[in-house]
Amino acid sequence: METMILRIIKARKGLALPLPEDITEALQLTEGSEVTVSVDPEKKQILIQSLRQSTDLGDINLEFAEQVSTFIRDYKPALEELAKLEE
Repeated sequence: METMILRIIKARKGLALPLPEDITEALQLTEGSEVTVSVDPEKKQILIQSLRQSTDLGDINLEFAEQVSTFIRDYKPALEELAKLEE
């Protein structure tokens, strides 16, 4: 895939980078997909990697990581309520 120039836009309380369809299709990303984001401040680089296809998760098994992500997404309201009890 060739290098392209994209424009960062304002989104709610932050900034966002809209990804073109060819990129999202190549990485099989849809709305709600989870990605890992790594930043190299010295090189001024950001690496965005699909969690589904990521193989560099250290000692974490990819299938387990996906199960944890699904659990967090499905039970997010309950987990947020439990977190309030800790405060």
